[in-house]
Amino acid sequence: MMEDKIFIKNLVVPCRVGVPEMERSRRQHVIVDLYVFRDLRGAGIADDLGKTVSYSEVRQKIFDFVSTGEFRLLESIAEGIASLLLESSAVTKVKVRVSKKKYAKSPNIGIEITRTQHG
Repeated sequence: MMEDKIFIKNLVVPCRVGVPEMERSRRQHVIVDLYVFRDLRGAGIADDLGKTVSYSEVRQKIFDFVSTGEFRLLESIAEGIASLLLESSAVTKVKVRVSKKKYAKSPNIGIEITRTQHG
């Protein structure tokens, strides 16, 4: 079983999130951590960007999606990120963790999901 992965940790993104409308009325920061699973052997052997996933493109897609959206739940943010990244046939699985920055101190509170290309 292939377990190669690209990761992004501690990506801080401003967005509108929260169940009460008052909480969504102003931007707050969420922290996104993710793993993008795919076979990286070819990229490593050939030293070829075309055989991997561009970290900067993934980061920008996530930033654009989260910062321009309005969400009630962190789960919605995570599902949207997972769906966005699984659109690429090169990505076989993603693990996405989202938390509010204001909860980054102990105890850290957030959610984590894992989604695969076909299910």
